[in-house]
Amino acid sequence: MIRMKKEWFLDRVRAVFWLSLWIVPIPFGMLASDKSFFAPLSVLVFLIASISLPVTVRYRQEKRTADSIYAPVPSLIYGGFVAMFMAIGVLNGCMVWDIWRNYYARMALFFVWMVGTIGWQSVLAWGFAYWQEHKRSRWYSEFIDPILYSLPLPCALLGMFTYPAVFQEEVSVNLAIGLMAIIGFGFLLISICTIATVAFYFYPSKKRGYTGRERWIQLARVLVMVVVWLLVHNRFFDTAIGVFVVHMMPLSANNPLVFLTPFVFEGAMIIACVALGNLTVLGLHALAGKNK
Repeated sequence: MIRMKKEWFLDRVRAVFWLSLWIVPIPFGMLASDKSFFAPLSVLVFLIASISLPVTVRYRQEKRTADSIYAPVPSLIYGGFVAMFMAIGVLNGCMVWDIWRNYYARMALFFVWMVGTIGWQSVLAWGFAYWQEHKRSRWYSEFIDPILYSLPLPCALLGMFTYPAVFQEEVSVNLAIGLMAIIGFGFLLISICTIATVAFYFYPSKKRGYTGRERWIQLARVLVMVVVWLLVHNRFFDTAIGVFVVHMMPLSANNPLVFLTPFVFEGAMIIACVALGNLTVLGLHALAGKNK
């Protein structure tokens, strides 16, 4: 068993190594040239390659051997973009360091950042693939599945725009307004993704065996979850958004909480909404039983 786990781990390390060997040299060379035209394009070339090359490699491996060590294509794309948004925020954070101005330190940081991004993309892709294989398979799946469907991408996108440090001497009225607009748009995108996920995930389709009165009960469950979500967030933005941003999403330092805090907060809200939806179903079933 230990030997199998070791081989499983080493296979994935080798997979990340080969991806790095194929992806890193060209953008690294472009930045190393220190030319005004090539250097800015190095990040774009790397990001495009980090999404497209794993998909291409998997396709070629499947075509040749009907199997691949890499995650399925949907997981590669989903995990790739989530990790990419996070990595862009981290790179922007590194660029505010004084050490970034040193050529050799900049090259070392850029190399580590690229390899780390490829590794993180691969880990997320394998994680999402594992979750996809086991969705709806546990009693807690209806709490976890909506979180993993709706939150990683918009939370990573929000973190990408808020991770770089904003120092107090840089803060102006226009910058503060812009940051609040970005945060507001980020939470709006999270809300849209969450409501859409709840509607599709819990929709009582006939294919899942919902008919008659049971279907109406399940529709009421979806309605309760969406209404509770909207009420809580409306109250949150009216009273607590300032406290949340200042104390729980510290924008004045390169703090990874800007990625984690919205995910934890919104995840807790999803769990609460699902729990209230379940209580709604139990209450309606009890009420229907009394009316028989």
